[in-house]
Amino acid sequence: MKKIVYTVVIGMVAGLVIAQDAVVVQEKKSDVSVSSDVGFYSAYVWRGQILSDRMVAQPSVTAAKGPFSLNVWGNWNASDRADQDTAEMDYTAAYTLPLKTDNVTVDVGLTCYTFPGTGNEAAPSEEVFLKSTFNNIILTPVASVYYDVHEVNGWYGSLALSQEVEISDALTAEIGGSVGYGTENYNKVYFSKQANAANDANIYVSAKYALTEKVSIGALLQYTCLNTDLAKSAGQNNDILWGGVTLSCKFL
Repeated sequence: MKKIVYTVVIGMVAGLVIAQDAVVVQEKKSDVSVSSDVGFYSAYVWRGQILSDRMVAQPSVTAAKGPFSLNVWGNWNASDRADQDTAEMDYTAAYTLPLKTDNVTVDVGLTCYTFPGTGNEAAPSEEVFLKSTFNNIILTPVASVYYDVHEVNGWYGSLALSQEVEISDALTAEIGGSVGYGTENYNKVYFSKQANAANDANIYVSAKYALTEKVSIGALLQYTCLNTDLAKSAGQNNDILWGGVTLSCKFL
């Protein structure tokens, strides 16, 4: 009888060990993630353009599996001004190329821009992009190029530099900047000026505080300067200081 009991106990322990190992292996193999965030900003600024100078809300959801990711991003006016209906929904599919080095990350993808606002006359458009991030450098350079395949048929490129500083286990800060460049077709559509030009320059500071392992809050302050000639052609201001706060959550 004792032998039977010992055999059962040993079998149960062995089963638990095997099951635990299986769980650990499964966790290691799991590469699915889902996250979301929502930002509240004093303005909506995109590639130097001040699309809204009033408070906006910008929610976002991202799902990723391995090198593939899908993102849905939105922008809504928090004010009731009819002349600034900037409702927007963007859908992005991206793929991280399998490189043999960890020093460089290259993403390719497609973004579909839609504008469901009742007073928004902007036409839907699609844009393909390539984004290269150079890791393990004191300053992190990110070079990106975008080509609109629908409405614009023009190129926009940007070069960004940033540096993250860990202040504590929960608090990180970042400082960075970027410059953007547009081709003739791009600037003709967006600014009514057909010319290759350095479009915009940006500098920002941000901070993020982890409330838990999956929830964090953040803050951003950014200064954006638009090319003076482009701003005049489009009837826009050529600079703005803006910022806001974000709430982020990881589900998986």
